[in-house]
Amino acid sequence: MKVADLMTANPETIGPEATLEEAARKILEKRYGSLPVVDQEGHLLGLLQVEELLPHPENVPFSDVEALQLFGEWVDADFLEGIYQRYQRTPVRAVMRTDLPQIHPGDPVGKALEALLKSGIRHLPVVDEGNRLVGILTRSDFLKLILRRQ
Repeated sequence: MKVADLMTANPETIGPEATLEEAARKILEKRYGSLPVVDQEGHLLGLLQVEELLPHPENVPFSDVEALQLFGEWVDADFLEGIYQRYQRTPVRAVMRTDLPQIHPGDPVGKALEALLKSGIRHLPVVDEGNRLVGILTRSDFLKLILRRQ
């Protein structure tokens, strides 16, 4: 089976200059876990996952203490007041993931599953030979495939 047989073709996308507010609204409206980021010609630039929009615990340098960090800055428990302003002015390109495996429609699904699991991302963009986005694969797609074969 090939990636083209399993992927969702022509997924929703967002541009790199869109704000995080726009991205968050689109993700919530469509109930997605991520959005591929593409330029005006449809070339894949990165992937914005829900995880990049939320604070995450980090070790404070030179310490074993963990604190919350968002967009590369430390935040305290009362940060929710100011987060909306950050979403309004921060472009998607500032936080998108760019270290993505290259998967093509003609690749075997096994290669795509391995790339998905090793990369730690939940959604795997699929590109053509010109690096234009043509589809997306999710962990759920593979789970459906496994259950369908039983």
